Amino acid sequence: MASLDGKTVLITGAATGIGRAIALACGGAGARLVLGDIAEQEQDDLAAALRAQGVPVHAQRCDVRSQDEIDALVESAAARFSEPDIVFANAGIEGRIGQLWEYEADEVESVMNINFMGVWRTLKAILPRMVARGRGSVVATASVAGLVGAEGLPIYVASKHAIVGLVRSAAISVAANGVRVNALCPGMVQTPLLDRLISHAPGLGETLMAKKPMKRLGQVDEIARAALWLASDEASFVTGHALAVDGGYTAQ
Repeated sequence: MASLDGKTVLITGAATGIGRAIALACGGAGARLVLGDIAEQEQDDLAAALRAQGVPVHAQRCDVRSQDEIDALVESAAARFSEPDIVFANAGIEGRIGQLWEYEADEVESVMNINFMGVWRTLKAILPRMVARGRGSVVATASVAGLVGAEGLPIYVASKHAIVGLVRSAAISVAANGVRVNALCPGMVQTPLLDRLISHAPGLGETLMAKKPMKRLGQVDEIARAALWLASDEASFVTGHALAVDGGYTAQ
């Protein structure tokens, strides 16, 4: 596993699922952690578990719909530990299953505001600081739905495609300044988000499994290990990349 000794790592959407697994992996790799989420109880529980393992942690509420709250999280990182060396822009929601013409405008705006605009706000907050320092790494959580289409989740898919496009463009802009920006594209992973989707669509789990070359779901620790590598100096020549961690799904 890549070493993050001495690194300050900031994670949005840190309380559950992939964000929680990333936090645990980064803590195990020696990082100092700054966690932000709206699920404050779950995040506090995670922070307590990490502190019990000797990991330096700061946790505070962060709603990625608010530029002020993202800016405050970044400022807290700098004040408590140091300027963030690594940022995981991970917060996201799935929206509901439906045909695109069934969505109301407010539903579309809600998914885009969190998934896409949340990543944009995070990049807006952190990239100037990283550019000024001449180093830094950002990993935005997209999805295999940012690389291919998916029936029944058109707005979620659109938001994840938008993240991949934003990451590629941002990466080009800051590459000469020593800053890397990449997208993590997990396949179907055993998370609360997937559980919610399956609960609203009987038979979806079986349908998804039938399409997977490995015939199983991914596990959050598998995604976290890939995320840690992508963010770390082990991937020092990788930027503007959308890394599929999907058990072969997009290879079909």
